[in-house]
Formats: sequence, C-alpha cells, structure tokens
Amino acid sequence: MAIYYITIIILTGLGYYLTEKKKKQTRMPLYLAVVFSSLVFLCSFRYAIGFDYFSYRDIYEMTASMSMSEILKTFWYEPLFFVVCKCFNLCGLPFQLLITGISLFLLFSAVWFIAHYSKSAWISVYLYITLQFLAYDMNLMRQSVALCFFLFAYPFLKSRRLAPYSACIFLGGLFHNSLWFVFPLYFLLLIRLSKKITICLIVTALAGYLFFEPLFRFVRPLLPEKYAVYDQTYFWNSSTWEYILPSLIYCLLIYLFRNRISDDADRSIYLNSALYQCLISLFITKHFILERFAVYPFVFSLIAIPDILASDRLDTADAAQKQRYRRTVMVFLLFGGAYFLFASVKGFHHVYPYVSLLEKSRSVPIGSLIGGAWRILLVRGRF
Repeated sequence: MAIYYITIIILTGLGYYLTEKKKKQTRMPLYLAVVFSSLVFLCSFRYAIGFDYFSYRDIYEMTASMSMSEILKTFWYEPLFFVVCKCFNLCGLPFQLLITGISLFLLFSAVWFIAHYSKSAWISVYLYITLQFLAYDMNLMRQSVALCFFLFAYPFLKSRRLAPYSACIFLGGLFHNSLWFVFPLYFLLLIRLSKKITICLIVTALAGYLFFEPLFRFVRPLLPEKYAVYDQTYFWNSSTWEYILPSLIYCLLIYLFRNRISDDADRSIYLNSALYQCLISLFITKHFILERFAVYPFVFSLIAIPDILASDRLDTADAAQKQRYRRTVMVFLLFGGAYFLFASVKGFHHVYPYVSLLEKSRSVPIGSLIGGAWRILLVRGRF
C-alpha cells in the first residue's frame, strides 16, 4: 500500500506547490507531465493487479491465434479491444506492453480532460486516484477505454452538438457496450432539476429498485445475449448497503455546495450527474454489476469539485473568504481520503495492495479464477 500513499502525497503536494502556492500556470504542463509519467509507470509495472488481469492476458493469448476476420466475426459486438490486442500481437509485443499501451491512452485521456476542464489540476489528480478512477483503469481496461471516449464527448455534450457526441459514444461502445446505455445522458444532464423533477426521479428509481426483478424479466428478451445471461453468473450477486455510502456522501456534498457553481450549465451537469450516479449505485445492492453504469456520471466529480473550490480562490485579500476556501478544500480532501481508505480496506477492483512485476510470487489466485470464468463467458460470446 505504501506506493499508493507515496504517489498520492507526492503528486498532490507537488501540484499544490507548483500550480496554487506559486500560482504559476506556466508550470501546469510540467506538473501534468509528471502526473502522466508517474501513473503510467505505476499501471504498467503491475502484476496480477485487477480482478480481470488474467482475463485480459487470456484474451491477448487467444487473439494471437486468431485472424483479424475471425476476431471481427466472433466479437462483432465489441471488436475494437480485440483488434488492438491483435495489432500488438502482430508487432510481436508481450502482454505487459499491451498494458503499457492501454495505460498510455487512459492516462493521456484523463490528463487531457483535467488540463482542459478542471479549475484546479492538483485537486483533480488527487480525486482521480482517491475516488478509484485509477483503480478502475487497472482492472476494467475495456470499460476504462469506453470511459475515455465519454470524456472526449464532454465538450460536445456541453455545446449540444449531437453528431460528434454520438460518434464518440458509438466508437467507445465498440470497446465496451455499456457506453451505449448512457447515451441518454446527452439529454438528461443539462435538464435543470426542479424539486418536482427530483422527487419524480427518486420515486421512479425506488420503484425500479423494488420491482427490478420482474422488470428485468420483461426486458430480458430484448437484450443482447451477453447481458441477458448475467443473472446466471456471479456478477448478479449483490453488494451490501455500505457500498453506496460514498456515492450518497458525494451527492450530498455536491448539493450542499451547489451555490458555489457559477455557470448554470455546469451546475446542471454536476447536480444531475451526482444524483444519477447515486441512484445507479443504489442498484448494486441488487446486483453489483450495475455499478459499471455509475462510473460515467461519476467521472464529472473530477471537474465538479474543483469548480466548487474555484469560487473561493486564495487570490483574494478577504481573510474570511480564505478561511472558507481552506475549510472547503479540507472537506473534499477528507472525502477523497476516506473514500480511498474505504476502497483499500474493501479491496476495490483487487488493486490493493500493489503487486509489481518484481513480486510475481504474490499474485492472488482469485484473480486467476475469476479470469478463467470470464474467459469461458467470452469464448461463448456472452460477455
């Protein structure tokens, strides 16, 4: 665990010193370059990190023996990740370099998003690690790639440009189809929530929660086979109620500080995304696989929290405002820290503790077992 704590402390402290204490935005590229390099190394040098680590290794080995046409025929519903694997195979590269290549793309996307849309890069970097987006990258690589395309779609969502937004969602969905299910966020995130609409959403979510099983049986014939058979796998198990607490706390914090968000469009996106991720997280107490859909709205936390903090910058002579800023920063730092500790204790995504390539003997059998189960589903075209 020490490597995670050291990374958080160094990158957060360096970011605060370079971009806020010294207030030299010219150092922002240098800081983000350090963040990018450090996290790429951390992700690339891992071994058996992530429940799906061995699954991806099996996929890589499987695609090596398949032709490109066989890959496109077998995995027509989500072909792009398998095509990427085949390209790495054709270059004669080992699996570990596939991980490096994917990590380069994932972290470039995150750094790009932070550089363009965050009002406090060091806070966003801190949140990227503590709110488990980095852990997500090291476990669910395919969906993390899809999440990157959702980030690329953000400027089109905000500017209401449906065509390029749709193109990003479609392309990302070819890595992981879950992205297609959140396409309606284009229409939902910019709705200004009134009390009546909020109550209706909550009531609808609760009704869906109470009657989820009969509703799923009703829509099951309409779903692709790989989703329709989830109720026959361990993915259909439920999580305990404590797992929704972080999402609930985040939602409450965003609503508590909503008046600090100056832009109306941003306020709608942040409030709606916080509410949706909280409501989606509620359903993991039914079936934990549904957590996958919550990550898409939750990713806006990387810019929502810095936006809230930006209203009380330290570039003011008002002592009271400075004090308010420090208190607000501390609230969100504590939230991120508590989230990280909770995740590490619970073993989120099987990335805690860190295992490097130098420690292969410490690989955990459960990762291999789950990887084998996923491979069976994959070969049958069901995952």
